[in-house]
Amino acid sequence: IQNERDGMILLDLFSGIGGFSLGLDKWVTKHYYSEIDKHAIAIYKHNFKESEYVGSVESIGDIERPNIITFGSPCQDFSIAGKRSGLEGSRSSLIQYALNTISKFRPDVFIWENVKGVFSSNDGADFWAIVKAFADIGGYRLEWQLLNTAWFLPQNRERIYLIGHLAEGSTRNIFPIGEDGKICNRHREIKKK
Repeated sequence: IQNERDGMILLDLFSGIGGFSLGLDKWVTKHYYSEIDKHAIAIYKHNFKESEYVGSVESIGDIERPNIITFGSPCQDFSIAGKRSGLEGSRSSLIQYALNTISKFRPDVFIWENVKGVFSSNDGADFWAIVKAFADIGGYRLEWQLLNTAWFLPQNRERIYLIGHLAEGSTRNIFPIGEDGKICNRHREIKKK
């Protein structure tokens, strides 16, 4: 990613009120966001006053190339609390627009978040179809992990995080992260800051 002083350009898809943006805000100098819920749009704009709304994920035009794209695509069709339509569902299939956006802009990093049910949707076939679709973009190293916010905050909320790094120049793993907040790898543990 860019030099920290230069900041990053973020494109936040399915942005909601800006959870990803809040977590990355100290490194981001320019925010683009895509959302369709008018209340979420208003809250996002209030929280990130300099952000630029780019419309629906289905119709993002030409913008400055983002260094990072974040998205938590609709999860209702994957959730164990839903009808389990999986990738055939009208909401979960919107992930294709995120894939198209990543292909178009080729950010340095992208982060996808979704419910634990993606692992079991259609006996796991949906998750592997999504991983294959990310891999088919080409040039990205992928890694993923199921994390629980209870490891960091007083809330039990399990979510899958999948990160893609442009393979060229990518040297360090992000996952696995342990319950103690340490980033672990085969050779060392690095205390999470």
